[in-house]
Amino acid sequence: MTTTTDPLAPVRDALLARARADADRVVGEAAAEAARTVAAARAEADAVRAQARAEGAAEGEARLVAERTRARREARGIVLAAQRAAYEELRAAAHEALATLRADPAYPAWRDRAGARLRAALGPGAQVHELPGGGVAAETPGRRAAVALTDLADRALDGLGADLAGLWAP
Repeated sequence: MTTTTDPLAPVRDALLARARADADRVVGEAAAEAARTVAAARAEADAVRAQARAEGAAEGEARLVAERTRARREARGIVLAAQRAAYEELRAAAHEALATLRADPAYPAWRDRAGARLRAALGPGAQVHELPGGGVAAETPGRRAAVALTDLADRALDGLGADLAGLWAP
C-alpha cells in the first residue's frame, strides 16, 4: 500500500499550532485583564466602603454633638426653671413673713418715720396713709410716693445677687 503524504499537512499543523498559541495568548491576556478588573473593582469597593464608614462616622458624630447640645440646653432649661421656682418660693415666703413684721412692736415707729420722710419729700401738705399690705404712701396733687413692704422685700431679695445662688448651689 502506498501512503500518500499530504503536502499541506506541515502547513496545516503549523497554522493549528500557531492558532492554538494565539488562542492561549488571548485567553491568558483575557484572564490577566479579568484579574486586573476584579482587583480594581475590589479596590474601588474597599475605597467606597471606607468612605461610607468615614461619612457614617462623621454623620454619627454630628448627630451626637447635636443631641448633646440639645440635652445640655434642655437640662439648662430645667435647672433655670427649678431656680426660678425656688426664687419665687422664697419671694412668696418673704411676702408671707411681712404679716409678722407688721405685728412687730417696732413696726408703728418705722411706719411713722417712713411717712415723715415721704411727707418731707412731697411737701408738708402731703396726705400720708398706710398701705393695705404694709408700708405707707403719700400724695399731693399730681405727685405720689410709696414705700410698700412688698417692694422692700423684693428689693432685699434682688440685692442678694450672687448670694442668692447659694439657694441652688450643691
